[in-house]
Amino acid sequence: MIISWSVQHRPVLAVLCLAVITAVPLAGGCNRSGLVKVKGRVAYADGTPVPLGRVVIDSGDSPTGAWGRIKSDGQFTIGTLKENDGMPPGTYRVAILDASTAGGPDGPGKEFVDERFTDYATSGLEFRVPEQTDWQITVEPPKASR
Repeated sequence: MIISWSVQHRPVLAVLCLAVITAVPLAGGCNRSGLVKVKGRVAYADGTPVPLGRVVIDSGDSPTGAWGRIKSDGQFTIGTLKENDGMPPGTYRVAILDASTAGGPDGPGKEFVDERFTDYATSGLEFRVPEQTDWQITVEPPKASR
């Protein structure tokens, strides 16, 4: 099917094309979920990374919690609805959970962070999103391993 535009319709076509060309890149860059990308690293004061665990966000009354898995180099990325998708803007308390290896027949597991960092109320970790999106978290080792 061939569509023929008369001279009088060309300005309308030009406006429509301009609208599509402008709208497509803008829609692609939007984060429709309203989530902000947040990443960071968990390490000790000497720079040694914490090799495992989760950075967990106090979601307050929200039914959806945000968290990020700590990789062996201490790096993490926060996810809320799915892994690494970001988190809503706000001010959040943070805790470090599951930073330990499981015990087994050869003995107990190993803890990597002091217990005060495992509770939102005592960790002292608080961040503002979107103002802070690259979190450098410094923790202490468990008191028993100092």
